[in-house]
Formats: sequence, C-alpha cells, structure tokens
Amino acid sequence: MLDVVGDARIAGPGHSWKLALPEDPVIVPGDVQRLHQVIGNLLSNARTHTPPGTTVTTGLSVHNGRVDLTVTDDGPGIPEGLEVFERFARGDSSRSRAAGSTGLGLSIVAAVVGAHDGEVSVESVPGRTTFTVSLRTSRRKGRSQQEHTTDPG
Repeated sequence: MLDVVGDARIAGPGHSWKLALPEDPVIVPGDVQRLHQVIGNLLSNARTHTPPGTTVTTGLSVHNGRVDLTVTDDGPGIPEGLEVFERFARGDSSRSRAAGSTGLGLSIVAAVVGAHDGEVSVESVPGRTTFTVSLRTSRRKGRSQQEHTTDPG
C-alpha cells in the first residue's frame, strides 16, 4: 500500500497525502495486483475529483476478522444521487474528461472488491468523502503468493 500512496504523491503533488495505519502488519488474502489497483483507483479518483490543496488520507483498521481500508478527502463531495460505482459515472463530465477520467475506476473497484468477497461503500457530504473497502483478514500467519501484507513501517 505504501507504494501506491507514494505513486499518488508523485501524480498529485498539489494534494496532501496522509497515511493512518496500525502498528502491526495487516494480511489480506487475495490478488496483490488487483488489491493495489483498488487502492490506486480510489486515490486517483480523489486526485481527479478534488482541487489542489485537498488532503487525502488512506487508512487501515482491523476489527472482527475484517480489515477496512478507507480513503477520505476534504474535497467538495459527491453530487447527491450519483451512482459512483456504476460504469461511466461522472460527477462533472467536463471536468472529468479534462482530467482524463473514463468513469470506470470506481466500477472496477466494486468488481475487484466483490471478487474478493468484500464490500465497498461511500459516504459523502461537502468537505468530507470517505470510501470504505471491507475485506476479511487472513487467519494464517506468514505470507503466501495469495496474500498481500501491508507493512506500515
């Protein structure tokens, strides 16, 4: 996850990128590349649909055998009634096209999270939007090819 947030910093130097991670590593079973794609798409969405100066915080929390990944920004919010997880959904089509948005990023997030037996949701009001991806954690210790470890250090 640190690599994906680092990439977001490079792609969006006008934004403030923060991390809120637990002290211990978090293990999530799944496809490493696809899970990185989920994080990358959420961060790209925040960068594309918020103005420079926006703070974007990526966080992880673990509870009851689940891990919640959150991406929260203090941007303008999502227009009411917009189904952001639908293919080709765009809040402001002129701005989205100018920024290179296809309207597919969040539908890809929903598909990948669903394929990992997880859930994705969004809560948004002007000044605060939070996307939450909830996945099960691994019960096994160690790391295999099917698991992705996020080491906060």
